Amino acid sequence: MILDHIHNSSTYNSLHPLFKKGFDFIHSFDINNYKEGRNEILGDEIFALVFNLNNLEPNTKLEVHNTYIDIQFLVKGTDQMGWRERSLCTKPEGNFNAEKDVQFFTDVPENTFDVAENHFVIFYPTDAHAPLMQNKPCVKIVIKVKTL
Repeated sequence: MILDHIHNSSTYNSLHPLFKKGFDFIHSFDINNYKEGRNEILGDEIFALVFNLNNLEPNTKLEVHNTYIDIQFLVKGTDQMGWRERSLCTKPEGNFNAEKDVQFFTDVPENTFDVAENHFVIFYPTDAHAPLMQNKPCVKIVIKVKTL
């Protein structure tokens, strides 16, 4: 897991050949003119999910992905997130959903932290994460980057 300010995003471009495309999408995002939901970048290799979130039930479930790395960016508002090493998760809720690339766990996060506006978190398949742990309105971009 990586947590940083968007001004430092170029530091991480060398970690994956598609990270730059994801950060370019974030840098070009217009808060006054955007499309919620899936936004194409390069097909299923990398795409963006844009959310305008209000009045949600707080999430307490950890989730993991096998096929995609998440770059979660806060455009507006804050998001309290939880983290736990995937290998330490022992309480699965259901089976892995390959179509949605997600497995949920009811384990308690090892750490919780607030992600503020203009900050991003990179979650790898080894990172179990629980976004939206508090009911706070936010505009958020999740860049889904296919693993190598």
